[in-house]
Amino acid sequence: MTDKERKEKIAFHRAALKELLATPRSDWHTGFEALLRIETYKYGNSIRLLTEEVLGEEPPRADYVVLIEDEKVEFDKDIFKIFHKHNILEYKNPHDSLNERVIRKIAAYAYLYIGIAEHEGDIKADDVTISIFRAVKNPKLFKTMERSGNLIKGDAPGIYLVKGITDIPFQIIITGELQGEEYAAYRALTDKAAEEDVERVIVFADKERTDSLRDHYRVLIELLAVKNPQIFEEIRRNDMAGDILMEIMKDRVDEKVNEKVNEKEQETLIRAIRNVMDSFGVNVEKAMDSLKIPQSQRSLYEGLIKK
Repeated sequence: MTDKERKEKIAFHRAALKELLATPRSDWHTGFEALLRIETYKYGNSIRLLTEEVLGEEPPRADYVVLIEDEKVEFDKDIFKIFHKHNILEYKNPHDSLNERVIRKIAAYAYLYIGIAEHEGDIKADDVTISIFRAVKNPKLFKTMERSGNLIKGDAPGIYLVKGITDIPFQIIITGELQGEEYAAYRALTDKAAEEDVERVIVFADKERTDSLRDHYRVLIELLAVKNPQIFEEIRRNDMAGDILMEIMKDRVDEKVNEKVNEKEQETLIRAIRNVMDSFGVNVEKAMDSLKIPQSQRSLYEGLIKK
């Protein structure tokens, strides 16, 4: 086995192991990931987003790692201003704990990321940052850390810089405190969203013409609808906002309808195959011959018949 083949085999098995060990992700993480992909899309190949990144031979894992491939990238939002080449992101949904133990654990994750053998010393501490995102702050924790000098306010509302725990640039983003319409989606990612923030997300989605970004917006909006049903009921009653919402989600609704239609067609065909088998005493292959089912679909139906 050549060195290249060995590395490819290792990479294959690592990917398989990563998938097997992965903890089921919450729907909150799905929404936050959609938001991250919306944010980073404009930078093209200059940025890569890694999810559930293994930080050693076994877990722990970082929620996300944002890799800056082009050092000339300049972010237009304050929450990304501390970013360097390797940026470890931890997302805490509105009901997850945020305490000193969590903060120290995330700092340890960063050192694991730097020190794992896979990187072979290529990652320097100066190239790494840490960010924790959460909707609201833990008042007791923040008060204690501010008194001890371990937490100071950043240059914009909602941004807090962690000091003294690690030499790696470390920030906590409290999304509920972020100001400006450009942060509407971050503020809305909660089960207590403000109607104006949700409407702003819908307007942003409506203005977007890139298919992949519209798909990410749909994922985000679907989550917001599940978490804030009362707000979406109000929006649906609003002629303008309701019409925009339905237009944005039209493709998704059509997709769901098509799935149901395909399921019905499949059920009808399975019944037909079984009827032919029972009526004429033939096996499944002969029954499919008589119904002229394409060869490409036969293994599917044969498997369903045997269930």
